[in-house]
Amino acid sequence: MELFYNEHITSKSESFELNIEETKHITKVLRKRKGDYLDFTNGKNEKFKCKIEYIKKNTSKLKIIDCSKYDSNENLHIGISLLKSTSRFENFLEKCIEIGIKQITPIVCERTENKKFNKIRLTKIMVSALKQSYRLELPILNDPVNFKVFCKINHENKLIATCEDFFKKEEISRKILKKNNLIAIGPEGDFTNKEIELAIENNFKAISLGKKRLRAETAGMYVCMVNSLYK
Repeated sequence: MELFYNEHITSKSESFELNIEETKHITKVLRKRKGDYLDFTNGKNEKFKCKIEYIKKNTSKLKIIDCSKYDSNENLHIGISLLKSTSRFENFLEKCIEIGIKQITPIVCERTENKKFNKIRLTKIMVSALKQSYRLELPILNDPVNFKVFCKINHENKLIATCEDFFKKEEISRKILKKNNLIAIGPEGDFTNKEIELAIENNFKAISLGKKRLRAETAGMYVCMVNSLYK
């Protein structure tokens, strides 16, 4: 069963229409016909069972038969530097949505080389990953912020991953992860010592991701996976 996405439907909606592209997909690719059923989500932990009422050349109409509401069990907010390779950042987004994440904040650090940010394209990638993995919650994708601003976020468990041995740190584990977690991942070349000191001054705890040196996007995926195992 495929999952479709429509951000505009709510538990109060009775019916809605699909545009020409979506109509072509359900008729030409999926071979759906009038009376067939489709599953939709609005990305807000709601799933809708819908029945096709009619199909026209450029549009189709679906009636909502049932709406199911689910509790969110995602508890991870990752702040990760924009990366030199846009495709690597996109890969990070895609995989973290498959694993499960609550919120993503791109951060601009001293060593961030590429500051390009196309929110429309990234949101499309996120929606595609949501549908492919049959997830009902679309994570929040914030606009990029300077690392100094990110450090001031109020949160119960603030962690910063670094390869630097100059700072006292613990390896990421069940003991370190709490009910809700905010974890910072640096750019290629890691955070500077000055940035790590700033984070610690703002109640971050320095952590290690193990003995292996990981690419920034891999570090983000690894954090997401470990958090998923322990939540």
